[in-house]
Amino acid sequence: MPSGDDPSGDGARVGVGTIRRARRVATASETVVAFALLAVAWVGGFVGILPKEVWILNAPALAVAFFLDTLAFNEFGIRARTVFYPALVVFGYAEAMVVGAVVRWGRRVSRRSRTETDT
Repeated sequence: MPSGDDPSGDGARVGVGTIRRARRVATASETVVAFALLAVAWVGGFVGILPKEVWILNAPALAVAFFLDTLAFNEFGIRARTVFYPALVVFGYAEAMVVGAVVRWGRRVSRRSRTETDT
């Protein structure tokens, strides 16, 4: 059986290359910088240094965190805000990974187009 095949045989496959790319994006400097900027935007809006409108940058992570926090409170009786901040961090990092992947892809395309025009 080739590496990356699903032993259950239901046809789902995750290639080793996909896992390596995801790990590379998760630890890339672009992702870390994007996460730091998102964190600064959120904290700055929370403390009042920046207007709260800057939270639009964190909208996807905030929406998921609010949803999961509400779900945890309504369905499982978990105290409010117990789930919110950990979910905000996790999904904020996932959002930063998407930004990092787009930045890496843009750089690769830009490099490729420069080398094609140079030749």
